[in-house]
Amino acid sequence: MAGILKVDQIQNTAGVNIMDLQNDELRVWNGSGYSPMSTPGALIGVKVYTSQSGSWGTTSTAGGSGTWTKPAGCNHVLVYVTGGGGGCRCNDNNYRGAGGGGGATAIKYIDVSNVNSVSYQYGGGGGYARNGGRGGSGGTSTFGSYCTAGGGAGGYTDNPYEGGRGGDASGGDINLPGGPGEMSHGSNREGCSGSTFWHKAGSNHHNSSDGAASTHGMWGSGGAYGYYSQNGYAHNNGNGGAGCVIVYEYT
Repeated sequence: MAGILKVDQIQNTAGVNIMDLQNDELRVWNGSGYSPMSTPGALIGVKVYTSQSGSWGTTSTAGGSGTWTKPAGCNHVLVYVTGGGGGCRCNDNNYRGAGGGGGATAIKYIDVSNVNSVSYQYGGGGGYARNGGRGGSGGTSTFGSYCTAGGGAGGYTDNPYEGGRGGDASGGDINLPGGPGEMSHGSNREGCSGSTFWHKAGSNHHNSSDGAASTHGMWGSGGAYGYYSQNGYAHNNGNGGAGCVIVYEYT
């Protein structure tokens, strides 16, 4: 038969009260008084640092930096740090193209009980290259000295004919490299960018007016390209996307 235990205080073996119940709130003795009992590991906030938005078609290459300040009650954070994406290489009247590499992502759980603030940086996206040179490299993202996520390299359609290499990450509990960009010699296909943990840019045909939104990198992905870049739909848009730093705050 099940029983019911009714108490309003709990004592240790020395007879000292260590817990009580008042106004339906469980409180714990902290040595000088009672304080409310919190739930370990409760999520109390999320901070997102990037120039990107959550809207399809809203693109940005701008990097940035600042300082994360610990809110009251926060003792641990789970941080996602993603580098900027590399830019594509496209060519007029030439079907060859190369996508930019994606930024790496470092994921780390950090005890911040003795920390008040941490500086952060999110890397910018690399610019596209048209008719010559390599697409620009994405910038590096960091969360203090805890973890680093490198940006992706730009695509290149001259020898050695390669999509941009993905970035590398370090310092995280999990370190994810960015995906490499695609490279095409042929006239029968477009090419995509290198992906990140968050996003991958698609390709674009020269008749598509959605080119800027389709091929521009976002959230650290590289820039993609169309196979025919003579008009404005298939070029001027294969930039890498800016990276990001996302901080989940826990008790």
